[in-house]
Amino acid sequence: MDTVRYVLAVLIVVTFPPICLFWFLVHRFANSWRKIDPWWTYGILFSLFFTVIFILYHFRLSLIGTDYGFQPILAIAGVFCWVVAVVIYLERRKHLTSNILLGYPEVSKNGYPGKLLTKDIYGKMRHPRYVEIQFGYFGYALIANFLGLYILTILCIPALFLLVLLEEKELIERFGKDYAVYSQSVPRFIPKRINK
Repeated sequence: MDTVRYVLAVLIVVTFPPICLFWFLVHRFANSWRKIDPWWTYGILFSLFFTVIFILYHFRLSLIGTDYGFQPILAIAGVFCWVVAVVIYLERRKHLTSNILLGYPEVSKNGYPGKLLTKDIYGKMRHPRYVEIQFGYFGYALIANFLGLYILTILCIPALFLLVLLEEKELIERFGKDYAVYSQSVPRFIPKRINK
């Protein structure tokens, strides 16, 4: 079990920062990316992504920090968080294709502007993917029980919020008034209840 917790902790601390960096660069520079071929865009972004993973891997022991050991109660809470993340995943995956998950509508003229998602789970909250990620990382932290994962989970909140703000700015540029109207009627993170 200790090996599984260790591998999980290392996997999270070396992948989460480059994932955030990837999406920060996609959303922040979307207009610039659309001026070049998507192959170049993804070549640049993934080269940077794997370089950051490589660097972070060399500091993995410092990044995961103190091991607090396996704690069954925390692991149960972590599994509950995973279940919530999986439920959200099963709903949102109906709408997010591989191209959308890789940011193709943001970086390519061919995929631009894409389709504004407003149905099903996207009719209840605007950013289910970020809610899913937060629950998932919190679950990982509770199960692995390393200090570094708790710190990363806390840092995840403002990092994801910043990404949401960048994404929403980019969505307003892409969809204009339609996104503005949608954002006024659907909350960002906490699902609204649908009256039947």
